[in-house]
Amino acid sequence: MRYISATYVFDGKQFLDDRPVLVLDDNDNFVEFRRSIKEKVEYYEGIICPGFVNAHCHLELSHMKGVIPPKGKLLNFAKEIITKRRSFSKEQIQTGIEEADKLMWENGIVAVGDISNTPDTFEVKQKSKIFYHTFLELIGFDPEQALNVFALGKELQRGASRADLKNSLVPHAPYSVSEPLMKLISKDVLDTKYPVSIHNQESAEENLFFRKKDGDFVELYEFLRIPIDHFKPSGYSSLQTYLAHMGVCKNLVLVHNTFSSKEDIEFAKKLHDEVYWCLCPNANLYIEDKLPDLNNFLSETVRVVIGTDSLASNHSLSVVDEINVLLGDFNRVKIADVLKWATYNGAEALGIETSFGGFIKERNAGINHLSYSANHLKLERKIA
Repeated sequence: MRYISATYVFDGKQFLDDRPVLVLDDNDNFVEFRRSIKEKVEYYEGIICPGFVNAHCHLELSHMKGVIPPKGKLLNFAKEIITKRRSFSKEQIQTGIEEADKLMWENGIVAVGDISNTPDTFEVKQKSKIFYHTFLELIGFDPEQALNVFALGKELQRGASRADLKNSLVPHAPYSVSEPLMKLISKDVLDTKYPVSIHNQESAEENLFFRKKDGDFVELYEFLRIPIDHFKPSGYSSLQTYLAHMGVCKNLVLVHNTFSSKEDIEFAKKLHDEVYWCLCPNANLYIEDKLPDLNNFLSETVRVVIGTDSLASNHSLSVVDEINVLLGDFNRVKIADVLKWATYNGAEALGIETSFGGFIKERNAGINHLSYSANHLKLERKIA
């Protein structure tokens, strides 16, 4: 048995009073809290909390670290990904995936919502110490190709299921998925009741395209030789245009939200009871050099989670690094809030809150030791 305590104990939702002692069995599974104990206690100065949940990552892009220059805006970033991601050897791609998986574990991450366009990550995920929910991402803006794209997605899904990976088919982004394809994906997810992820309002150009069919996205479609004659602008933001086509899925994870307004958030809450707003601040700075307006997300009715995005768009895969950007940029963010976003909320968004995101009886959901000073959080060590 192990007995662990600290100056502050955060259980995934809140700081607990009276410095309780965590009792773990010989496999580091949580047994109970005790307020007094005779046995020798492992005591840590600072904070202990459950393992982190990285709600959004692209593990398969790990080999592209440093390849794309920062602050080039989303459209340039997309072009670079499309033209360069497969110009590496299979060995380079696999090495990048393996190293990134190991890095996340060392950074206190125990569960990940990971985007896959290919089966490249499946083997590593099978062997990993990390739990992965794999979002199998579909891309196809031409409505005439919707059935073909969906069929290819189902084939990829069969491969993920054979690898025993929890997974769901998801749309990449509103500007890359046609309405017919969005409806096919939504029906599939409604049947499985698994979470959905979609890149949302990562660029101001996305909202401009949906409002007026204008701006840099028109150039992107020309670059990709994708016809857009079928598309009619709605006069509304992208979120207020596409969300009704998605159906009411169990958990909807909206990722990035760099240009989401207060009105967009209220609109989403009216349509969906279980919306999670995933913030990836370092990737936002890397790509657009802009952060979301955090004022819009500081409400008890708005569920926020934390993601790292990929090493193609970030310098690290560290939830703590993401938290520190939020703490440094906005002094109204409380440490209890961001820790909940990074633990329980992330687990709930992925539908795994009975196994991760807290100290859960008969489960090893990880224990991280953190120090906190001058509005800066540091991961000292993984305790379990």
